[in-house]
Parts: sequence; structure tokens; C-alpha cells
Amino acid sequence: MKYIFLIAFLIPIFGLAQIGGQSGYQSLNLTSNPRAAALGGTTISLVDGDVSQFFENPATLDSISAGNVFFHFNPYFADVFVYSGAYSFSIGNAGVFAAGIHYINYGAFDLVDETGAQLGSFRAQDYTFSIGKAHQIGVFSLGTNLKLTHSSIESYGSTAILVDIGGVFRINRNWSAAMVLKNMGFRISEYTQFSNPELPFDVKIGMSFKPEYMPLRFTLTSTNLTHENSSGSESSSGRSVSTFNQLFNRVNLGAEFLLSDNFQLLVGYNHKRKQELKLDDIGGGAGFSFGLMAKVKKVEIRFSRATFHTAGGSSFISLKTNLNDFKKIL
Repeated sequence: MKYIFLIAFLIPIFGLAQIGGQSGYQSLNLTSNPRAAALGGTTISLVDGDVSQFFENPATLDSISAGNVFFHFNPYFADVFVYSGAYSFSIGNAGVFAAGIHYINYGAFDLVDETGAQLGSFRAQDYTFSIGKAHQIGVFSLGTNLKLTHSSIESYGSTAILVDIGGVFRINRNWSAAMVLKNMGFRISEYTQFSNPELPFDVKIGMSFKPEYMPLRFTLTSTNLTHENSSGSESSSGRSVSTFNQLFNRVNLGAEFLLSDNFQLLVGYNHKRKQELKLDDIGGGAGFSFGLMAKVKKVEIRFSRATFHTAGGSSFISLKTNLNDFKKIL
């Protein structure tokens, strides 16, 4: 088992691939739930019945029961709002599936001509529909998300069909490792005949570990493994990128304080975010995040806060419950 830790740290260094161009559909990289936001921005190895985790890794669906419903709200920046929702359901002998939507509303903008005369207004929005399924084979779990994503601005739009493929390996009840291939697919329409954005394909590797006699669970997730330089802002600004930064720009760290079944505290750190958004003379807390989970009756409430810059951060709020629990009460 000790070799898994070695592999997880070496892959961010050696697992480099060529980008091939500037990627589009960047809304697919926005965090879709408060739990992931609090644990550094993404986490793929948590398999404890949380339906919101299927956005991160479809292989986690094997731990989810039917009837779970989840809603997430994130007031982002500059009047941009992010919403996501998910529902798990059973189809006969096929087992449990999950369906979800991730929606970004960029708001209204002034529409002007080349002279600056105002012609009205227009809106911009992105949305992604997902449906996922997982299958467990012994200690392994394999899952797939099929996604339809559409981005529109004024009268222009672009649509793509994408697939996520994920896997989870349960080393024991307190230790799991995971890998996800995200956003593989093809475009079926473009904004214009001249646009050709690359899909934001990524490979993620992560693990979660809980010491047996401690109320703590640690998560480590390696991201951006398909990018040769995971921090383009540093190279473009003339800053030198140290070996330390090249490694940890690909690693998100998080910890959950499991105080009880009804209350938890979470903290996380995203080094890439800190390096890209800190000021030259002050970090301002960029890259750090925290959150909490409180369960009231049958409803799980989560709140997270991620600091992006010395000027502030972004908040994430969600509600989750299982509709079957209410049927039992009624």
C-alpha cells in the first residue's frame, strides 16, 4: 500500500501531456458542490453515499442509494451565479443511476454596435446535463457520466457531448484511491465557423485516508495532469516556476473533522490558486478554503467558503436529503 502514496506524488511530476490549444467550456471546471470547494476545489475519492460526489467521480455512485436529492447555490463573482442539482433513482435490475444539472448564469450585458450606440442587451449562460452509473467489482468500482454541455452568448452557441470515466479502489474501509478521466468527447456545434475551442480534458488521481482512531479524514487530489505547465500565469508574467510549485500546483489538500454524524468541519488548500491569484507582496489567504456540514432532522446543510484573492472569495451553499426518508415518516 505504501507504493500508492509514491505513485500519487510522482504522477504529477512525470504524468505530463500536451494541451494542443486553448481549451473552451471552462465552466466545466467550476466546483459543483460545497464539499469539494472546502477540500481544495475538487475531490474524487470520497465514497460515503454523497450524491453530489458523482459530479466529481461517477464511480462513487456505487455507494449511493435511490431517492437522494441535492441542490447547490454559489454566488460566484461579478453577479455570476452557479447552480447545480442531482437526483439518484433506481431502474429495475439495472440499479441506481444519478442525473444532474450544472448551470452558470453570467447575467445581462449591454449590446452595442461598432460606434458604441446601445442596441439593447443580451445574456450569457452555460449548462451541462449529466447522467451517471457505477458498477462494483469486488474492491473496485467503475463509473461513467454521459454529459451534454451547451454554452451560449447572445445569438451564438456551442454544444458538446462528453464522457467522464472514473474508478475507485477501496484499500480498506478507511482508505480509498481513485482516478478519473474527465471531459472526453466531441463538439457538435460551434459558436462560429472560425472558432475551434479544445475540450477541457483532464486526468485526476486522488486518495482519502482516515486514521482508525482519529476523527479526521484526509484527502489528496492531483489535477491538471494533462497540462505541461499547470500555472500559465506564472510563466507569462516572467516569474520563475520552482520545482516545488510545479509539483504542488497539481495537488489539492483537504481534511474533514468528523466531530459527529450530524456535524463536521472541513479545511482545504489549493496551491495553484494561491500562486495564480496572490499579490506579489501578500497572499491574502488565496488558496485556502473551509466549510461545515450540519444535519438537521433528515436534511444535510453544507456551507463552504473559498478564498480566491486578497479582495475576497466565494461562498457555496447546499441542501441534501433522501425523499424515501420522508415517505417512511408519512
